[in-house]
Amino acid sequence: MRLSAALAISLLPILLVASCSGASPSQPRMTSGTLVFEGDSINYAVFVPSTYDPARALPTLLLLHGAGGNGLSMLNLWRTLAEEKGVLLLAPTLSLTAQQETRVAVLFPALLDAVKARWTIDPLRVYAFGYSAGGYFAFDAATVVSGTFAAAGVFAAIIAPGYEWIAQQPGRKSPIALYIGDHDQFFTQKQTRGTRDLLTQNGFTVHYVELPNQDHDYPAIADSVNPDAWAFLSKYSLP
Repeated sequence: MRLSAALAISLLPILLVASCSGASPSQPRMTSGTLVFEGDSINYAVFVPSTYDPARALPTLLLLHGAGGNGLSMLNLWRTLAEEKGVLLLAPTLSLTAQQETRVAVLFPALLDAVKARWTIDPLRVYAFGYSAGGYFAFDAATVVSGTFAAAGVFAAIIAPGYEWIAQQPGRKSPIALYIGDHDQFFTQKQTRGTRDLLTQNGFTVHYVELPNQDHDYPAIADSVNPDAWAFLSKYSLP
């Protein structure tokens, strides 16, 4: 894993509620940006709640979409809750490849640095939530990058065979919320229970939820899952 990166950050505000020059401080805002990371351009979306005050640092949630998805679609599933709870959302659009996964120890902090350049966030209250293929990256956030993320949530993903080592390495064990539908088309409850047991046996706090009559479709149930996930995540902060 490379532990250095040549970074060039370009923040590109976009208009969703009002123009940046005329937006009222009482309105939620959305912006987009591009991070140039190790030769790749990574686009990301940011949601800033209406309660934002530069003098008060906000908790931040990194959202990791599934295969075929994008950051903005993932962010839109969390906007209502983020506005209600006062949470800044950061949602990159990633190529969900094995190579990209090896770079998360540098990539995720670089994305957060891009946001810190413009908004005041609380470095002790940074969280991650991933769906399906993005769930693999959320597991990485809770293990490989546990010094950055206070806690993580995963919908419909497991720690794949051969990657058990991420739960076994020394260091902080970020609490993890794990959700799976009992009719998931890609992962069985036996597999997710195996991931739960692997984590708990290695000292992780796990909030494990099996959802009845639910398949792999996270957007269909996001309005129910997200409040539960945030209630769990927000209990934790980095020491």
